[in-house]
Amino acid sequence: MRRLILALFFIFNICNCYPQILNNSLFRIYRAEFIQGAVTQLRLDKDSVYLMSIAEIHCSLCDHEMLANLINSKGIWSQLEDTIYLQSPQRSSIKLLIKNDSLLKPLFPIGINLGQLNDSTRNRVLKLYYNNPQDLYPEDFHLIYDTYPNGVARFIFDKYRSRRNEYEIGLEPNGSIKNVKYFWDGKQSTRIR
Repeated sequence: MRRLILALFFIFNICNCYPQILNNSLFRIYRAEFIQGAVTQLRLDKDSVYLMSIAEIHCSLCDHEMLANLINSKGIWSQLEDTIYLQSPQRSSIKLLIKNDSLLKPLFPIGINLGQLNDSTRNRVLKLYYNNPQDLYPEDFHLIYDTYPNGVARFIFDKYRSRRNEYEIGLEPNGSIKNVKYFWDGKQSTRIR
């Protein structure tokens, strides 16, 4: 009986070996550079609430209201092993693969209502989406803002939105600045330009 309990305990620990993405954070914000012509932000809170919203729209010919209806959402998120599930009353569930703490990859295209497409068009969209040879796809969500458990910012990245000047700010738990790094055109620089 004792061996059975130890075996069950060992199996339970192996099954739950994936760390929770917000292990030591109050909330995190991720940014996808372009989803259908819009820079999109995803906020994951410790109380399992998420908010996905458009930060910038770079498509002047797009219908901004339609983009907002397709992308903006609020609901509950959960993590099961290396996958995050976003569930909202407005739309179907979205799955994100956790590549690492700072990179989330959507498993289906965001901003496209696949339910309204016929089968052949849906298959072409999914084939195009999955056969992209690039490792960093524009719909990947990159970590841009992380917090300590008390809500103070841990670090801030102003990156991943097609700008040449970018920066990273690291902060201490008391809110004081630990370090600042500047980047110009993807390379680290000694000053902001």
